[in-house]
Amino acid sequence: MRLHAASDARPGQADDLGGGVFKKRLSRNLYRSIIVAKGGRYWVYAYLFAKQDRANANIDDDELVAFRQLAVLYSRKTPADIAREMQFKERVEICHDEKS
Repeated sequence: MRLHAASDARPGQADDLGGGVFKKRLSRNLYRSIIVAKGGRYWVYAYLFAKQDRANANIDDDELVAFRQLAVLYSRKTPADIAREMQFKERVEICHDEKS
C-alpha cells in the first residue's frame, strides 16, 4: 500500500498541494498519506493518518507550510545525509528502485 501511494503520486494520481507536497488517499479512502518530494529525489512519507481520527480529512494551512518546508529540507539532503539517517534508523527505506 505505501509503495503504491508514492508511485501513484508521480504520474498525478494524488492531490498536488504545491511545493513538493502530495496527499494520497489510501485503503478505500479511509486513510490519507502526506508525501513530500522536492525535485523528485526523495519521496518521503511524512504523515499517515486515518480520516476518522481528524475532524477534517485535510491538513491545516500551518501544517501545509511545515510540510513544504520539509520538502525543501529533503531537496537539500545529499545521498550521504540520507545514508547516515538510515544507518542510525532515523529513516527507513521501504523501496529503492534504480529505474525510477
